Amino acid sequence: MVIYPAIDLRDGKCVRLYKGDFAQTKIYDETPANMLTEFAKSGATWVHMVDLDGAKAGKVLQAEFIGQLLKNNTQLKIEVGGGIRTTSDVEALFGAGVSRVVVGSISVSNPTLVNEWIDKYGADKIVLALDCSLDSNNIPKIRTHGWQEESTLSIYDVLANYPKAKYVLCTDIAVDGTLEGPSINLYQQMQERCPQIEIIASGGVGTLADVTTLKKLGVHGVVIGKAIYEGKFTVSEALGI
Repeated sequence: MVIYPAIDLRDGKCVRLYKGDFAQTKIYDETPANMLTEFAKSGATWVHMVDLDGAKAGKVLQAEFIGQLLKNNTQLKIEVGGGIRTTSDVEALFGAGVSRVVVGSISVSNPTLVNEWIDKYGADKIVLALDCSLDSNNIPKIRTHGWQEESTLSIYDVLANYPKAKYVLCTDIAVDGTLEGPSINLYQQMQERCPQIEIIASGGVGTLADVTTLKKLGVHGVVIGKAIYEGKFTVSEALGI
């Protein structure tokens, strides 16, 4: 299982949101450059990065800044999401040195375009980010536009449009930033219904036991943010599981 330590960028700083709420933002002292260096020293091979400003604005805003960060951390592979809407957004991030782009709202609203990206760049280069909240029937309903809008579509409605998709990063926003544990039932349900998909779990991880549970479940990877920043455990400890 791949450990993806997370960097959420807002105004050039490392922050974390609580349940996807921009009004509940905690700024951490660590600069993004220092965090990348620390993650690399800890043995991480991948980092998950989100341009929160871009996610809110609906366009990539920090490609140049991300490119500057990557010049000093060439040993790391970075996947980046947040506000990607156009082919020029995708190309700007690849041009900055990003290894994979993570597409959220556009994967819901314009599957034709995203499938074109999958065909052009390869399924290994495109991650579908499907953020959701479980409804009363335990069906994961999509949240879009920086988690600010709820869709009537389920994750499975969206995935039906992507026969070639490989990676899906799925976040249950009810647990994101809470450290109360990941949405295990959601990932079990997804694995049963979409066995061809490589799932990247995101949200709620608060202990090493959570990481162990996800590994036993067999997901491809897990994004870990707040637990690292709050000192619950280290990247090295997570990699050792």
